[in-house]
Amino acid sequence: MSYQVNLPSSAASISSSSSISDEEDDRLSDWASSLGEARQTKSLFDETVLPSPEAALEHDANIWDFRLQETCQKLGLDMFGRIRLINLIRNAGLAKDQIEALSSSDPLFKDDNLLRPVIPDDPLLQYDPDDSWSDDEDLPQPPRSTAGPSQSQSSSTAENSRISQLEAELEQARRDLASMRSLISKTVGVEDDDQDQSSVESSTQVEGKGKGKAVERDDDTHYFHSYEENDIHEIMLKDTVRTVSYARFILSNPQVFKDAIVMDVGCGTGILSMLAAKAGAKHVYAIEASGLAVKARANIKKNGFENIITVIQGKVEDIQLPVKEVDVIVSEWMGYMLLYESMLDSVLVARDRFLSASGLMAPSQTRLVISAITGDRTWKERISFWPSVYGFDLSEMQLPAFEEGLTEVVDRDEVVTSEAVVRDINSHNATIKSLDFHSSFTLSSTSSSEVQIKAFLTHFDTFFSPISGGAFHTSLDEDVEILPFRDDEYEHPVQSLSSKGKEGEGVKVSFTTGPRGKYTHWKQVVFLLRKHITLRSNEKIEGRFYCRKSENNSRELDVEIHYRVVGEKEKEGSYEVQCYKVR
Repeated sequence: MSYQVNLPSSAASISSSSSISDEEDDRLSDWASSLGEARQTKSLFDETVLPSPEAALEHDANIWDFRLQETCQKLGLDMFGRIRLINLIRNAGLAKDQIEALSSSDPLFKDDNLLRPVIPDDPLLQYDPDDSWSDDEDLPQPPRSTAGPSQSQSSSTAENSRISQLEAELEQARRDLASMRSLISKTVGVEDDDQDQSSVESSTQVEGKGKGKAVERDDDTHYFHSYEENDIHEIMLKDTVRTVSYARFILSNPQVFKDAIVMDVGCGTGILSMLAAKAGAKHVYAIEASGLAVKARANIKKNGFENIITVIQGKVEDIQLPVKEVDVIVSEWMGYMLLYESMLDSVLVARDRFLSASGLMAPSQTRLVISAITGDRTWKERISFWPSVYGFDLSEMQLPAFEEGLTEVVDRDEVVTSEAVVRDINSHNATIKSLDFHSSFTLSSTSSSEVQIKAFLTHFDTFFSPISGGAFHTSLDEDVEILPFRDDEYEHPVQSLSSKGKEGEGVKVSFTTGPRGKYTHWKQVVFLLRKHITLRSNEKIEGRFYCRKSENNSRELDVEIHYRVVGEKEKEGSYEVQCYKVR
């Protein structure tokens, strides 16, 4: 399509020296330049960037003997199927023979994750090879001959044919628009106010105000988008407790990773995948649902692992692998208070879909731990601050602090009771259903004098075992190992550890996010109490800890803590109850 800039006839009189000012000339030049850059298109099969989608398709046809339009016609793909195919090729790095092996019934062509561009603003996704519109139609047409009735009849037939073609194109456009509206409803919850009445009446209605049909809730989109930015990955990589622990386990157990097929669920920057490749993995499938998959693939190529690691963009619940099973699943799935974000659900799905019967999960075990703290610093910052702010009482602002789990760094001196494990998760046999739970706990005073307790505290411990299943499940009597970690350890390659057990057993690794260990980006979660606890040295706290996914957002948690103080004679008393959101 060509573009032509036409100036009004009066423009010549504005300046006697030039018909276009220098400033206007620069603007037109910039416009033309940006338009050209916007149409630059990367080949589907190599790193070549062509000046337009047409040139890119011609390049792929000449160099790689691949014709996109013919393939789409062969598979019977509509506009959305074509978009999915382009993103699939870019995402998975498919070769021509792999594309030819696809069938029109492949579930990949119904996967809405593949509608998300692998390359932002990819011109190939916007290019329509069937577009019959042309600027030529706007140009003056030569006068038609009226030589005879036969030519008039022919002209009428051609016009009718053209009208039929336009009607067909309009109907196809309507179908495409309906499909797009359906897709938007699924992904962002937009109501379709223009939907015809019969369709509205046949659909499920939202109770109360508003019109339109009920839409499927989407708890994933924001979650995955939040991991596309660099900041969060920089924070996690600089958390040396987290990253060095994973690296030490992977590099210290070559008998696990040598020649193994490994899956990395939620690969992020690709750091764990590259560690597995460095440890000798035969192949690593790095799964990443967010747009960060593009950067992960680039990181992996830059470090020379592109032939060992395959990055697959998509949710692990939906993707397919070219292998039947994997030997190891590694994932950094833990969230605040261990279970926030519910990523463990996806890891367990990956285990059930792909892990071999003797396969290994890393980490193999996690524990959620509760204790009681004075909570003095958190109370001062979150509660005492509000009643007097520049001479005004803003104490209404205190309320959220009693209703939410607060992510804080707590000094170990504030912990005034023993710890209790409220959930012990074995990654090899845990179920998604078991992640909603309730558990009793007992906390004994560790202070020699009476203390005021303003909050409960939770943290988690993580264990890596080189042996699959329950054989190396760490008992509750065995404490987590607390090792030193320097802040600058990311500046140098991680070194492997020597085995402390029997020969051939491998190296176990563990770390804590609690106040006894070094600070981690997970911090701890504080639950402030409306009613403080006075605990004497010979007393203990009995309670029950309830945790489940929130009904409003499956990636958030609802927590309920029941508690009472019990003396030496264990007098019965009523329980205090307080409810929280972890979000």
